[in-house]
Amino acid sequence: MSAINLVSILFFKYNLENQITKETKLYLEVYKYNPGLRLPEHIKVFDKFPNPDKYEFIGIANGKYVTYERKYKEKKLKDFASTLLLWEGILIVSLMFLMYFTIIKYIKKEEYIRQYLEILLLTITHKLGNFLSIQRLNIDLIKSKCRIKAVNRLENAYSLIEKDFKFTIKTLKNLGNTEKNITTVNIKDMIEDILHHFIENLRDKKVRLRLKNVYIKADPNDLENILFSLLENAIKFSDKKIYIKMCINNRNIYIFIKNDVGIVDRGAGVGLQIAEFLLSQYGGEVQTHIGRDFLTVIKIPF
Repeated sequence: MSAINLVSILFFKYNLENQITKETKLYLEVYKYNPGLRLPEHIKVFDKFPNPDKYEFIGIANGKYVTYERKYKEKKLKDFASTLLLWEGILIVSLMFLMYFTIIKYIKKEEYIRQYLEILLLTITHKLGNFLSIQRLNIDLIKSKCRIKAVNRLENAYSLIEKDFKFTIKTLKNLGNTEKNITTVNIKDMIEDILHHFIENLRDKKVRLRLKNVYIKADPNDLENILFSLLENAIKFSDKKIYIKMCINNRNIYIFIKNDVGIVDRGAGVGLQIAEFLLSQYGGEVQTHIGRDFLTVIKIPF
């Protein structure tokens, strides 16, 4: 850019000098025949030869010396250089911002893909681990007491893993696509649909629902994965009761999932991690509180 500036300024200076010389000589010829002509401010007429440091001599007309001010040329050159540098600075700053935001966007996309891959792997291992655990319990039950209940449990486990597999396929299809398929979703309907998949698991449990029709704009796959992961944890670790409540406050939707805790092995927390990652894409969050019961609070802006 400096080399381009130097060439541009030298080229402008050369053209400027030629232009001023031609202009001044033209005024000189006119002045010879019209001494009363009003000359431009930068063209001066002297009775004596002027200071060569301040004025450039052009010629003699009517016994007087016709010159032009050197400052005029310097001012024109300075104005051109200032304008050139100003616009060049604006261009460079604009390009820097454009490159900055492009790089930041690229970095964020790469980070998003990396996190998405990590969550995808966690999802697969989480779902397969749950499936294998359920099958182990069923095998033990079949071995100890060959009753039809074991067959029902196997069928229910198969239905759940089938649902999990569909979620995984959806996740794979959306991998790397930062543009979400945003549509209007009724959270109440989605919670009820998810609970329907766990109907066998909930048969011996008391379920209380306080839901309302709340519509938000989100990717249905993301929202379903969030709710499925958290509801699955509540159902899996509950003993006798589950309580789900929804409320709205300050442009946020809060979903409270409370369940008592049965005697089960502690999970790896992968379901919660999946929900936290997906919710972070919408500015939401998940909080958990452990007391007599286990409480999960989901916050979703809308």
